Amino acid sequence: MILGIGCDLVEVGRVERQLESEGRAFLEQLFTPDEIAYCEGKRYPARHLSARLAAKEAVFKALALERSEGFLWQQAEIRSDEAGRPSLVLHGRLRELAERRGVRSVHVALSHTDNLATANVVLEA
Repeated sequence: MILGIGCDLVEVGRVERQLESEGRAFLEQLFTPDEIAYCEGKRYPARHLSARLAAKEAVFKALALERSEGFLWQQAEIRSDEAGRPSLVLHGRLRELAERRGVRSVHVALSHTDNLATANVVLEA
């Protein structure tokens, strides 16, 4: 049974501007060390960062969370296998909340162009 669906769209240019103005502080506020390393290893890091940011927003939407609930961005982590397939791993309080709501599986799809990145998240019982 589907418990929640979330979708988000991020402008790659916005992420590029934040990287230029805030640097590492921007990265470390939103992403895990593994996410940062993965994206920095890509030809166009901002595209991959944007897709991951969209996925984090999408999971918050799928769980119907308010930003004021105090969840850390790093508690939703996007991992990629050797073939580049993404998966979404929840940590800490975010994981506990998802489990209390009956979430057993989390599905994620990412895509990006030069200008836009999108993510869809499906939470399943």
